[in-house]
Amino acid sequence: MTSRHIMAGIVLLLLGAVAGWLFAQAGGTHSPMSHRDNDGPCADGAQPTHWAAPMDPSYQRNEPGKSPMGMDLVPVCAGADARAAADVTIAPQVVQNLGVRTAAVERRALSQAVSAVGVVAYDENSFQMIHARAEGWLEELSVESEGSAVQAGERLYALFSPKLVAAEQEYLTARRSQRAPLIQAAAERLSALGYNADQIDALRLRGEPASQLLRRADTDAVVSMLGVRDGQFVSPGTHMLTLASLDTVWVLVDVMERDAALVHQGLSVSVRFPSWPGRIWRGQVDYVYPSLDPTTRTLKARVVLENPDGALRPNMFARAIIHSDALSDVLSVPAAAVIRDGDGDRVVRRLNHGAFDVVPVRTGLRAGDWLQVFDGLSTGDEVVVSGQFLIDSEANLDAEALRLKAEHPHGRTRGEVTQLDTARGTITLKHETIEPLGQRGISMPGMTMSFELGAEGSDVRLGDRVEVIITQPAAGRYRVIQMRALPGQNDSVQLTAGQVVEIDRQHRRITLKHEAIESVGMAAMTMPFPLAPTIDIDTLRPGDEVRFALIDGSMTIGRLEAAQ
Repeated sequence: MTSRHIMAGIVLLLLGAVAGWLFAQAGGTHSPMSHRDNDGPCADGAQPTHWAAPMDPSYQRNEPGKSPMGMDLVPVCAGADARAAADVTIAPQVVQNLGVRTAAVERRALSQAVSAVGVVAYDENSFQMIHARAEGWLEELSVESEGSAVQAGERLYALFSPKLVAAEQEYLTARRSQRAPLIQAAAERLSALGYNADQIDALRLRGEPASQLLRRADTDAVVSMLGVRDGQFVSPGTHMLTLASLDTVWVLVDVMERDAALVHQGLSVSVRFPSWPGRIWRGQVDYVYPSLDPTTRTLKARVVLENPDGALRPNMFARAIIHSDALSDVLSVPAAAVIRDGDGDRVVRRLNHGAFDVVPVRTGLRAGDWLQVFDGLSTGDEVVVSGQFLIDSEANLDAEALRLKAEHPHGRTRGEVTQLDTARGTITLKHETIEPLGQRGISMPGMTMSFELGAEGSDVRLGDRVEVIITQPAAGRYRVIQMRALPGQNDSVQLTAGQVVEIDRQHRRITLKHEAIESVGMAAMTMPFPLAPTIDIDTLRPGDEVRFALIDGSMTIGRLEAAQ
């Protein structure tokens, strides 16, 4: 060994001693295997909440180790569960740049103001319909036209009638006889002919018949209908005129069909009229009509308003606000937080650590800026009210965020078979809400949609009610993997009787002489129908008696069987 090698060894020993001394000063008295709380593998040196298998997160341990597959367990840090379950995770500085604002879900009282339009009409309870009670000639008609105003006691018309003159003479003769029964009978006859007590007293004091019967208005009113003219001959039962009061009026308002359930008798109403800007009339819903208008799809309601100054006139346009009953203590979110499209309603919920989740919700009553929520959220949840559309787009709702909650999610639902093509392996269901199986299963609102058929469907027919389990093998694909017919519910589909007239096997069309098809409102006739691919027509012959049902929304026969 040369002197050069000896010197190199001494230098290495000195360097090792210095490094050991520096390490001892930095590590204090802790052993090399010990670690402090800020020496963990998570952010800022924090310790993990647990350790999990990389291929099976449900396999968890409190310390490092091996998974059943022999792989090293990975640390799971605080907040990782929320980020893993979230549909979108965004850095805090990006959230701030996007201007994301949130609001808390809370319970509150909601009261919706139902807007409606309408027109003023006469109060039909005030109508006085005046008819002739004896034939004669109308003289001195004082009413000029419909809409004319009359005062109480004002003369309406004078009627010359020989029958009335004879009745008056009979009454005077009875009075001269001083026989009470005759007097009473004659007075009752005059009453039946339209005389009131004042007119009978006037006849008694006058002592001679009048050449005309005068009719006067009992109250202040307007003429809403005039059916006669001066000099006209009238007979008993002739509708001469109708008087109506304007002290109260009706406002007939049209309520949109979506608000029909909120309107009932007794609700308070505020009414405004373009003819009287600044004035508000207040009344109540007096009556709700039993049916909707088939053309406008609106529900008519009647509001009674006091009209002491006569400001309101029939056929005036009105705008009404009906104050519906308040709902107390209902779960509510800001209306701005709800995203609506053909797939239903949803909100973006803030979790933590920049994590956001897209949650399908069922909404109800809207009152101002707040919307009732039936399910999907809880009190205290934070929902995004500004910037939610950007997050919603990032989440790729159509394939992942709303329905895809796992690699191969599952869901269960019930529905009605509307189409079935076993040759192509497809089935169309009009299904109820799909309930998720497991924490990350499929969640989907009720609708009519097509599925891949991965289950045995030979025993299922058009119109059957079934229970299915659905999986999602890839984005945009949904497959029925289990299906069973619901007992006692599959005889509800209505079949129509018919007779085979002609069969076009090449184009799979069949001509039937059939009875009325109630499901589509078709009368009995003879006509051709296309056939669904699942129907076997090899054994079908002209003249066979059959029963059939159409596929929902089409004229294609989806179910065909021999008549029993």
